[in-house]
Amino acid sequence: MNIESQIITNPVARALKIVGDRWTILILRDAFLGRHRFSEFREFSKIARGTLTNRLEFLVENEILFKAPYTQTPPRFEYKLTPRGLGLYPWALMVWEWETHWVSHPGTKLPSVLQHNLHNQHELKPICVCRHCREEVSFRDVKRIQDKSIDIVYSGNVADNMNTQRRSRGSTVSDADHRLGHIIEIIGDRWSSLVVACVFLGLSRYDDIQQNLGIATNILADRLKLMVDLGVLTRNLYQQTPPRYEYKLTAKGSSLYGLILALRQWMLDYFPPVERPFKLIHKACGHDLDVDVICAACLSKLLPEQVGFSTQE
Repeated sequence: MNIESQIITNPVARALKIVGDRWTILILRDAFLGRHRFSEFREFSKIARGTLTNRLEFLVENEILFKAPYTQTPPRFEYKLTPRGLGLYPWALMVWEWETHWVSHPGTKLPSVLQHNLHNQHELKPICVCRHCREEVSFRDVKRIQDKSIDIVYSGNVADNMNTQRRSRGSTVSDADHRLGHIIEIIGDRWSSLVVACVFLGLSRYDDIQQNLGIATNILADRLKLMVDLGVLTRNLYQQTPPRYEYKLTAKGSSLYGLILALRQWMLDYFPPVERPFKLIHKACGHDLDVDVICAACLSKLLPEQVGFSTQE
């Protein structure tokens, strides 16, 4: 299968063009935590004023947020989530769960443990299940097939189509809200996301990834090193002379799949459909893959008003 076409036509790639940015993710985090004003986004995420203005306008244009006036003189606005923005909530929960499970934040007091308040309060572990058979879905449960009825139209490389940007380190300001700082290194940089996507799609060697992405060698080396340092990929020698390495997903890397599926479903549910020459099939039931994010304990779908936090000691 053509890896470039799989990436470019994938709903996740389309979604990442909207939300796959460090500052955008922090704004969405704050919006889901009840922060809506420009001053609040600045206070908690320490985003530069011009960058924040740009990202807020972009989210309004893409109907993720809407502006609501809260004072007339001078005119000031709050930024609230639209139905499309609220549709990202299952993905946001999967992102939060991943960060909480895999990352410790020494020296910080994070209300990081999700609590589900439906009927009787219990700890929340969000999971992705198939909409058809309601079984939990993992990376190994899904197969990719090509729809022969749809022609693959492809030109250029992934870099041209994805409008990728260079990675920038997050704010190191001590009083910033650092929650989700780890996962942002992966999903808040499109090159990192694309490198991980290639490994999910079966590529494991440097040359293969470089050829399919059209990525500069120095950028690819940087992102592969970062993913190894973060424990998402392993680096294994497969040839001695000259030394050559292949990259494989760790358990930590494979566990990204649930939040990837949740983001994919958001694009399928809230945006106009486009032709997809490649589709996912759930092996267990044979249906085209659609997912819901539910509570693993009570099997209920999750709504913002039913979820809270408790402080992790």
